Amino acid sequence: MAVNKEPGLDAHIAKVLERIGEVSLAMRRKQATDLSLLQLRILGFVKDHAEEQVGVARLAEELQVSKPTISDSVKLLVDRKRLVRIADKGDARAHNLKITTSGMNELAPQSPLDKAVSVLSADDKKAMMLGLLGILEGLFSTGDMNVQRMCWTCKHYRGDKKNKHRCMLLQQDLSIAELRTDCPEHDLGR
Repeated sequence: MAVNKEPGLDAHIAKVLERIGEVSLAMRRKQATDLSLLQLRILGFVKDHAEEQVGVARLAEELQVSKPTISDSVKLLVDRKRLVRIADKGDARAHNLKITTSGMNELAPQSPLDKAVSVLSADDKKAMMLGLLGILEGLFSTGDMNVQRMCWTCKHYRGDKKNKHRCMLLQQDLSIAELRTDCPEHDLGR
């Protein structure tokens, strides 16, 4: 186990990450015309998982929000024609959600956060990516985060989490930019 030689730096980094989160939320609030932040998160998740089964239960788990809260937000998004419900052929009680063109229009193509990251050097981006993946893995391993489909928590990952990254499922080495944080093939192997 590595010994932490700079505990003040840990707290400082945590505060910076928290501040970035606050700024990101503020930017989303500006983006939200008549939608809540949760509704924007729902639209973003459904858009990013368009080829998968997404319903209320999955959204609740993924976004770490109660099913009734998600259900209310989804109902409003369907009523406002930002999402459509598609009945599940195998289960009359279940449905899948798909984003509409109107829902896509609610999502910004590039955020100020994207632009801020784009000015960093390639080396800084790689170091930041590895560091942030380490934080996500730590939050998942302590149970503070419910779902994390990242390479480092997958049974198919082989590597040192620094320089070598290999996906045994894909049978290929991965660059840092190719490391996934939301992989549909993720397998905890538990």
